[in-house]
Amino acid sequence: MVTDTFLFNNNHVLASPGTRYFGQVIDFVISIAIFLFPFYLAPVFGLEQGTVSLVSFFSAILYFLFSDGLPNGQSLGKKILGISVISTTSGKYCSFTQSFFRNLLTPVLGMIDAIFILGKKRQRLGDKLAKTIVVEKIAKKRKHNRQ
Repeated sequence: MVTDTFLFNNNHVLASPGTRYFGQVIDFVISIAIFLFPFYLAPVFGLEQGTVSLVSFFSAILYFLFSDGLPNGQSLGKKILGISVISTTSGKYCSFTQSFFRNLLTPVLGMIDAIFILGKKRQRLGDKLAKTIVVEKIAKKRKHNRQ
Protein backbone atom coordinates (compact mmCIF):
# COMPACT_ATOMS: atom_id res chain seq x y z
CA MET A 1 0.00 0.00 0.00
CA VAL A 2 1.38 3.45 -0.93
CA THR A 3 0.63 6.44 1.27
CA ASP A 4 -0.22 9.49 -0.84
CA THR A 5 1.62 12.65 0.28
CA PHE A 6 0.54 15.31 -2.23
CA LEU A 7 3.79 17.23 -2.61
CA PHE A 8 4.17 20.53 -4.46
CA ASN A 9 7.54 20.93 -6.20
CA ASN A 10 8.88 18.19 -3.90
CA ASN A 11 9.26 20.83 -1.15
CA HIS A 12 5.85 21.43 0.35
CA VAL A 13 3.16 19.09 1.58
CA LEU A 14 -0.21 20.32 0.37
CA ALA A 15 -2.69 21.00 3.17
CA SER A 16 -5.48 18.46 3.38
CA PRO A 17 -8.99 19.44 2.28
CA GLY A 18 -10.29 18.87 5.82
CA THR A 19 -7.70 21.18 7.33
CA ARG A 20 -8.46 23.83 4.70
CA TYR A 21 -12.21 23.62 5.33
CA PHE A 22 -11.67 23.85 9.09
CA GLY A 23 -9.39 26.87 8.59
CA GLN A 24 -12.16 28.51 6.56
CA VAL A 25 -14.60 27.92 9.43
CA ILE A 26 -12.18 29.43 11.97
CA ASP A 27 -11.62 32.49 9.78
CA PHE A 28 -15.38 32.87 9.28
CA VAL A 29 -15.89 32.87 13.07
CA ILE A 30 -13.08 35.44 13.41
CA SER A 31 -14.75 37.62 10.74
CA ILE A 32 -18.02 37.46 12.68
CA ALA A 33 -16.20 38.41 15.90
CA ILE A 34 -14.55 41.35 14.11
CA PHE A 35 -17.99 42.38 12.83
CA LEU A 36 -19.63 42.18 16.28
CA PHE A 37 -16.83 43.74 18.37
CA PRO A 38 -17.54 47.39 17.42
CA PHE A 39 -21.20 46.91 18.43
CA TYR A 40 -19.99 45.87 21.87
CA LEU A 41 -17.80 49.01 22.12
CA ALA A 42 -20.39 51.43 20.71
CA PRO A 43 -22.18 52.15 24.00
CA VAL A 44 -18.86 52.59 25.83
CA PHE A 45 -17.70 55.28 23.41
CA GLY A 46 -21.12 56.69 22.51
CA LEU A 47 -20.80 55.91 18.81
CA GLU A 48 -23.70 56.23 16.37
CA GLN A 49 -25.31 53.07 15.00
CA GLY A 50 -24.54 54.05 11.39
CA THR A 51 -20.86 54.59 12.12
CA VAL A 52 -20.59 51.32 14.02
CA SER A 53 -22.31 49.42 11.19
CA LEU A 54 -19.87 50.78 8.60
CA VAL A 55 -16.81 50.13 10.75
CA SER A 56 -18.01 46.61 11.57
CA PHE A 57 -18.82 45.70 7.99
CA PHE A 58 -15.62 47.04 6.45
CA SER A 59 -13.38 45.62 9.21
CA ALA A 60 -14.81 42.12 8.70
CA ILE A 61 -14.52 42.41 4.90
CA LEU A 62 -10.92 43.65 5.10
CA TYR A 63 -9.95 40.73 7.34
CA PHE A 64 -11.69 38.24 5.05
CA LEU A 65 -10.09 39.57 1.86
CA PHE A 66 -6.56 40.31 3.08
CA SER A 67 -5.90 37.91 6.00
CA ASP A 68 -3.89 35.43 3.93
CA GLY A 69 -1.38 38.21 3.25
CA LEU A 70 -0.52 38.44 6.94
CA PRO A 71 3.00 37.30 7.95
CA ASN A 72 3.96 33.82 6.70
CA GLY A 73 0.90 33.66 4.44
CA GLN A 74 -1.28 32.85 7.43
CA SER A 75 -4.67 34.13 8.45
CA LEU A 76 -5.36 33.50 12.14
CA GLY A 77 -7.20 30.29 11.23
CA LYS A 78 -4.28 29.07 9.15
CA LYS A 79 -1.82 29.99 11.90
CA ILE A 80 -3.82 27.94 14.42
CA LEU A 81 -3.82 24.94 12.06
CA GLY A 82 -0.19 25.27 10.93
CA ILE A 83 -0.85 25.89 7.24
CA SER A 84 0.27 28.71 4.93
CA VAL A 85 -0.58 30.18 1.54
CA ILE A 86 2.33 30.40 -0.89
CA SER A 87 2.73 31.59 -4.47
CA THR A 88 2.98 28.84 -7.08
CA THR A 89 5.22 31.04 -9.21
CA SER A 90 7.76 32.27 -6.65
CA GLY A 91 7.31 29.99 -3.63
CA LYS A 92 7.09 33.08 -1.42
CA TYR A 93 4.34 33.63 1.10
CA CYS A 94 1.04 35.04 -0.16
CA SER A 95 1.00 38.80 -0.72
CA PHE A 96 -1.92 41.07 0.15
CA THR A 97 -2.72 41.34 -3.57
CA GLN A 98 -2.81 37.56 -3.94
CA SER A 99 -4.90 37.29 -0.77
CA PHE A 100 -7.42 39.73 -2.23
CA PHE A 101 -7.77 37.79 -5.49
CA ARG A 102 -7.86 34.33 -3.88
CA ASN A 103 -10.63 35.37 -1.46
CA LEU A 104 -12.65 37.65 -3.73
CA LEU A 105 -14.64 34.84 -5.36
CA THR A 106 -15.39 32.88 -2.19
CA PRO A 107 -18.62 34.68 -1.17
CA VAL A 108 -19.95 34.49 -4.74
CA LEU A 109 -19.03 30.91 -5.60
CA GLY A 110 -19.17 29.37 -2.10
CA MET A 111 -19.48 25.60 -2.20
CA ILE A 112 -18.79 25.40 -5.94
CA ASP A 113 -15.38 26.96 -5.27
CA ALA A 114 -14.79 24.68 -2.28
CA ILE A 115 -15.23 21.55 -4.41
CA PHE A 116 -12.07 22.45 -6.35
CA ILE A 117 -9.99 21.79 -3.19
CA LEU A 118 -10.52 18.10 -3.93
CA GLY A 119 -8.48 18.35 -7.17
CA LYS A 120 -4.89 17.19 -7.67
CA LYS A 121 -3.28 20.53 -6.70
CA ARG A 122 -6.02 21.27 -4.13
CA GLN A 123 -6.59 24.74 -5.56
CA ARG A 124 -9.87 26.61 -5.30
CA LEU A 125 -10.74 28.88 -8.22
CA GLY A 126 -9.45 31.78 -6.13
CA ASP A 127 -6.12 29.96 -5.72
CA LYS A 128 -5.90 29.46 -9.47
CA LEU A 129 -6.67 33.15 -10.05
CA ALA A 130 -4.08 34.31 -7.49
CA LYS A 131 -1.57 31.56 -8.40
CA THR A 132 -1.40 30.22 -4.84
CA ILE A 133 -1.56 26.93 -2.97
CA VAL A 134 -2.07 26.08 0.69
CA VAL A 135 0.67 24.01 2.30
CA GLU A 136 1.59 22.64 5.68
CA LYS A 137 3.69 25.28 7.43
CA ILE A 138 6.40 22.86 8.43
CA ALA A 139 6.75 20.41 5.60
CA LYS A 140 6.87 17.07 7.33
CA LYS A 141 9.08 14.49 5.69
CA ARG A 142 6.82 11.61 4.89
CA LYS A 143 7.87 8.32 3.49
CA HIS A 144 5.95 6.13 1.12
CA ASN A 145 5.09 2.99 3.01
CA ARG A 146 4.76 -0.26 1.12
CA GLN A 147 3.18 -3.34 2.62
